[in-house]
Amino acid sequence: MQDTYRRIQTKLADHTTFGGVIYPSDFNTDHKGKRNMKSSLTANRIALDMRFDEACRKNALKLKNED
Repeated sequence: MQDTYRRIQTKLADHTTFGGVIYPSDFNTDHKGKRNMKSSLTANRIALDMRFDEACRKNALKLKNED
């Protein structure tokens, strides 16, 4: 009898970027925190982490070009 296996592609973690800081309040669904009417605090943290990654990438390219 021939066994059939389903191939599942797994996504590897990208360790070349900053994943951000995880706070205990991230796991607390009852946590109200400070109300920010302009935008989401979580979205702001994600955007800040992405800007940090971009700044690191630009610095690495600049250092590479100086060599």
